[in-house]
Amino acid sequence: MVKNFTVLLLLICAFSSVSCVKSQNNEKELVLWTDMTETEALKKATERFEAKTGFKVRTVRVPFEELQPKFQVAAPVRKGPDVITGPHDWVGPFATAELITPVKLTDSERAEFMEAPLKTLSFKGELYGLPISLETLGLIYNKKFIKKPPQTMEELIVISDLANKGETDKLKGTKSEAGNSYDDMLNYDEINSVKVSGFLFELEDFYFSWGFLGGYNAYIFKETPQGLDPFDIGLDKSEAVEGMKFLMDLKNKYKLIPQGMSKDIASGRFMENDLLFTINGPWALVDYKRKNVDFGFAPLPILNTGKRPAPFVGVQGIYLNSKSANKDMALELMKEICSTQGQIEIYLEGGRVPARFDSQKDERLASNDDLKGILQAAQDGYPMPNIPEMGTIWTPMKEATQLIMNGKLPPEQALKQARERIKGNVERMRN
Repeated sequence: MVKNFTVLLLLICAFSSVSCVKSQNNEKELVLWTDMTETEALKKATERFEAKTGFKVRTVRVPFEELQPKFQVAAPVRKGPDVITGPHDWVGPFATAELITPVKLTDSERAEFMEAPLKTLSFKGELYGLPISLETLGLIYNKKFIKKPPQTMEELIVISDLANKGETDKLKGTKSEAGNSYDDMLNYDEINSVKVSGFLFELEDFYFSWGFLGGYNAYIFKETPQGLDPFDIGLDKSEAVEGMKFLMDLKNKYKLIPQGMSKDIASGRFMENDLLFTINGPWALVDYKRKNVDFGFAPLPILNTGKRPAPFVGVQGIYLNSKSANKDMALELMKEICSTQGQIEIYLEGGRVPARFDSQKDERLASNDDLKGILQAAQDGYPMPNIPEMGTIWTPMKEATQLIMNGKLPPEQALKQARERIKGNVERMRN
């Protein structure tokens, strides 16, 4: 075992161009590991930092699939970077293993960021990183057919059902139950000119379906003053059951989501101008732009609860190695990358949505309607739990959803079984 660990560590430092946390020849050097493709924005931020501090920054690109495991091996033996970027769900495992250290912000510094990303990067009451950007799911609609996105799920269902039947003309001159005019929403001439489907998304993927459970006030792990309680699992409670019944209706009652629908199929149909609505995140917009699809991004429509669905909010963060020899300067580097200018430059190069209020208000960003839609969706979102136990959720919930949608188990029974599986997995993790 020791031999294998040593070999792995040597490979990390010798063959992957990954630099060690403390240069033996240059004490005034910091090392950043990242998989981010916004190389020019990061270069500008590190150059500003170097000019201010006199410290040099060595930025090392590491493929995403290698970044986490290499850090977990290298950091404990002082062979890792000073700072590392990565998704927020690394916070729990890294903090539990004491690979990263909490970061301190003043009240005024904290107020510069949206609260949801800060919450997402916190663990057991401590902030363990700074948010570079955020992402969440929303309703993506084709502007060729849709002039204004529906505000309620009832409107979305009605439009999609009639689009599937080729009968959207029935909506001319009518209003929804919420009092909104369908004529304001629909471009009838374009819809009638082609055969187009209404609404598709990957319903059986819990990442995509969770928001509807959250919209019915369900929870995954109970939030307590001490943090999330992994033994208090809310996925079989009445609120989660109601959310799952709504998803059942989308598939079985309204027949909008066919069996086997995947995000790739839905996205492909959308890019072919063959679909009015889908659910996806900001990462999909690059492909839509490449295909010259005229799209919009809006928050998910309001449920009959009076609330919007609460999709997961994810965060790209930057973290401080607990073994860094220059923690104070490393934190200043993190702040420079996450500064107003830093987040604007990252957005302009790669489209990552800023987590800072002042960056969002920049004139180059404030006029972007898609960005506004993403930010609105994030306001309603649910910070994805970052505790290690979150990894126990995905498979049981996907399989429970499949059983429910295929009519093999009622939602109450399938969710109870999923909860028991998750509880057993959590207990095994803790033992």
